[in-house]
Parts: sequence; structure tokens; C-alpha cells
Amino acid sequence: MISQLPVEQESQLVERARGGDEGAFTELLEPFRKPLFSYIYRMVTNPHDAEDLTQEVLVRTLEGIRSYRGDARFKTWLFGIATHACMDHLRSKKRWRVEAQLIGQQETEADEERLEAVSSILSRPDFIFEIREHISFCVACISRTLEPEEQASLMLREVLGFSNQEGARMIGISEPVFRHRLSAARLKMTQSYEGLCQLINKTGACWQCQGLREFTPDSNKGQDLVQIEVAPGSSISPENLFDARLKIVREGGFPESRTRPLHDSFFEGLCEREETRN
Repeated sequence: MISQLPVEQESQLVERARGGDEGAFTELLEPFRKPLFSYIYRMVTNPHDAEDLTQEVLVRTLEGIRSYRGDARFKTWLFGIATHACMDHLRSKKRWRVEAQLIGQQETEADEERLEAVSSILSRPDFIFEIREHISFCVACISRTLEPEEQASLMLREVLGFSNQEGARMIGISEPVFRHRLSAARLKMTQSYEGLCQLINKTGACWQCQGLREFTPDSNKGQDLVQIEVAPGSSISPENLFDARLKIVREGGFPESRTRPLHDSFFEGLCEREETRN
């Protein structure tokens, strides 16, 4: 859940910002800078594109602040601008394959230079491999298999904690359509994980979390996680396991963690392959 300023304080800052007060605009934005970049990074899955789009969103916000009338909270308005910037960007890209990570792993293991590059990252003194952070990376990666509206619906509702009404407003669709997009996104993601992830299904094809942890020097290994656990009192089902995974994502600091250099590298490689393939 993204924190925000008290309503009265926000209203005062908005009024001053609309009048050209740059300090008020900066203060208004400050609580949202990190979550805004995190959201954009999760959506576009490329660190360089995320940085460029974040700056673009900030410019759009500054240019549009005079026309902002407070019909929705500033946070909703800001993330609506970001959502449209991300969806416009993603519509020009190819959707990723569900097995994109597996293909990347296979290509890396077959290429001595790539393997050495990964080993170098894992061995950095300031690097820690956290499986929970890798789960956040994985959710962002697999969400790239969705259509942009579905992906945005999932991120806004399930990761950032916006309501259905807020999410619909940000995307620019009706609330029933938003709920349909969210339901479709959840179903597709749940099915993908059921067939792919060993933390969810013992017969899953992907065990990258454990494989990378084993490959990491002992001094750089973070906390282990051998399986996804559902909420107490809940039955084990694909849907509940996906909810448990989303809970891990919401609680994590992704992408601002000591595991990030690895995920930046992975995302760069995945973007280059998945978005330029024939």
C-alpha cells in the first residue's frame, strides 16, 4: 500500500504547485518517487526504459498540474499518468513467452561469457541473493506475457493496493471492464505458475530461485525459501498459492535491494531477446 499525505496538506500543496511553486510540487511528489519508479520498472521490465519513463511521467505531471482539479487524490492522478505512459510503451513491444526465464537460463548456461558475467554479479561484496526479491522479479517477468491493460490491472490492484474504482479510473475503463481484465490476468498468471514454478508445483519446470541461490557464494546467500506457503486456514490451491506469491511481492522492497544488479542484468537480456525475436 502506498502511503500518501493527509488530505488537507495535499490540497494546500496542490494549490501552491498549481500557482507555480516548485518547492510545493517537489514536496507533493516526494512520497511517491520510489513507488512510482518501482511500478514503472515492474511494468516495462527494463531499468533504462523505466528511468526514462519515470522522467517522462514527472514532466507530464509538472506540465499538467495546473489542470489538475482534485477530482481524485493526487496519488491516483499521478499513477494514472504513469499507467498510460507504460501502456503506450508496452503496446509497441512484443508480449513475452511464459518460458522466457527458462530460455534465458539455458542460454546463459550454454555461454561461458554470460555465465561468468552472472558469477561476477553474484560474487560482489555488496550483493545478496534474496529469493523473495527474485519472486518479485519473476512476477514482473511473467506479467509481461499479459496484454498491457491486464498487466496494469494486476499491478494496480494486487501489488499497489488501489481499489477497483481507482484502477478503472487510472486505466480509463469502466469498473466492470477493470474487474474482467483483473480476473483474466489472475487466471493467466495462476495457470502459468502452476505449470512453471517448482515453489508452487513440485513438477514445475523452473527452479531458478534455488539454482541461483546454490550458485551464489555462501557469504552472499540470503534467507532460503523452499516453498510458497498459503495464508493460515486457507486450502492449498493454485489461486491461493498465487495470492501467497503476491503477498511476498507486496512485502518486498523490489527493485531497491542488494539483489537488484542481477535482476537489471536479467531484464536487459530478456527484453533484448523477447522483444526483438521473429
